[in-house]
Amino acid sequence: MTTDFLIVGQGLAGSLLAWHLLDAGKRVLVVDRDEPGTSSKVAAGLVTPLAGSRFHLPPGLGERLDYARQFYWRLEEASGLTLFHHRRIARLFRDGGEAEVWRDLSTNPSHARYHAPLAIDPAQLLAPHGGFEMREGGWLDVPAFLEHTRQTLLERVSYAIGAVDSNDVSASAAGIRWKNVSAEWIVFCEGWRGARNRFFDWVPMRPTAGDVLDLELPDLAGETRIVNKGGWLLPLGGERFRAGSTYRHDGCDSAPSPVGREEVLAKVASITPLAAKVTGHRAALRPTIRRSQVFMGAHPSHGRVAFFNGLGSKGVLNGPWHALRLAAHLVSGDPLPPQSDLRDLF
Repeated sequence: MTTDFLIVGQGLAGSLLAWHLLDAGKRVLVVDRDEPGTSSKVAAGLVTPLAGSRFHLPPGLGERLDYARQFYWRLEEASGLTLFHHRRIARLFRDGGEAEVWRDLSTNPSHARYHAPLAIDPAQLLAPHGGFEMREGGWLDVPAFLEHTRQTLLERVSYAIGAVDSNDVSASAAGIRWKNVSAEWIVFCEGWRGARNRFFDWVPMRPTAGDVLDLELPDLAGETRIVNKGGWLLPLGGERFRAGSTYRHDGCDSAPSPVGREEVLAKVASITPLAAKVTGHRAALRPTIRRSQVFMGAHPSHGRVAFFNGLGSKGVLNGPWHALRLAAHLVSGDPLPPQSDLRDLF
């Protein structure tokens, strides 16, 4: 088989890149392990414009957010599916320090697009230090997005279930060979396994386990906003919620952890005094890169081998924009965004 791009992994990164390469008129073959418990399938898919305790406004946030919405909207229009759910976020301050930081930022014109006054029922949500309502938030139904992508690839005979061992890949300036597949490029988008890839084992990435709980909160059934206060509560409709998450640096164990369960429940208890019933517990390994930096691009010395991985907690927001830039780089040689070129690490 001959193709233009062999993409290894059909998580969020691999799926986003496949769409943009297809839009560029390229042939792709995506090879995926088809595992149920991957980080993309477990992740909540949140879009939180102002993240962290400092409410940092990243450079280019507006452009990336607008492009992500446009990208998901195009897929929804073409498929008739609902993939992205626009939701405001009730951002509750964890302590007086966060409240003080926000007082200094709330009058900044650059932040005006992203906030509004907060109104809550103190019997339902705990906010002794106050908070604000974050605009422009939401969540992507990542499993639905991945399945729609997979079905589209299948229709184009561009998807295969399998495991690509980097040791079985032959790379040269002329192109790529893996088993019976010849390609111009191979792009590894394989999640935490990227740390074991012979081409990219030097990238500062490590597996980090995370726990997410499914909950029933009957007395909070009217809440439609995402609630964030260290942890998060995501309303799924009616009394169903999802809550998370943890960051466990305890090896490569992706099994749900009792310690992780209690940590998430503690986060929930800091958000609401209402009783929660656990109906599900999932965990997965994330590919965590230092400082949550997005690195991508071609290998510095192996021709036609590229990397797109570790999009992090802002992957749903930033991923489409980065996939667009990477596709343009691989297809046309356009420069990568500043501080994103993988070769700068070498």
